Amino acid sequence: MTRFQPSPRRESPGARWVVVAALVLATLLAFGVRGLLSARVTQSRALALLQAGKPFEALEEADTRLSRDPDDPHLRNVAVQGAKRHVDELLKTRDVAQVADWLEEQLRRRPYLRAALQPRLEQLEAAARAQGAARDGGAGR
Repeated sequence: MTRFQPSPRRESPGARWVVVAALVLATLLAFGVRGLLSARVTQSRALALLQAGKPFEALEEADTRLSRDPDDPHLRNVAVQGAKRHVDELLKTRDVAQVADWLEEQLRRRPYLRAALQPRLEQLEAAARAQGAARDGGAGR
């Protein structure tokens, strides 16, 4: 009587590499999706703050992620909108020169805002100079 014996299993080195590559790819995808989801959650929170009339808080929320990854265009847009609205709010209660100083500091701290807000800073600085010249001209009379 012959007994059936299974043949010894032979694994090819190529099959091992395929399995290892698949596991590495799955791990990379998991981290990529996690990062994307985290960015979208941050964006949602920042948008909610912006809609609630809290532009500075929206800027701060977006900055938590943008300070590490400034290339996210959606978050950068929310941060720019937050900064613009905050400038408008500050102009209601503060001197133009103070608002220009605040914006200049933000552009120094948050370079990703520069492209969108540099023209606004230049407008504020020009208005502050004109305001200063008007005060100086009025004081000399």
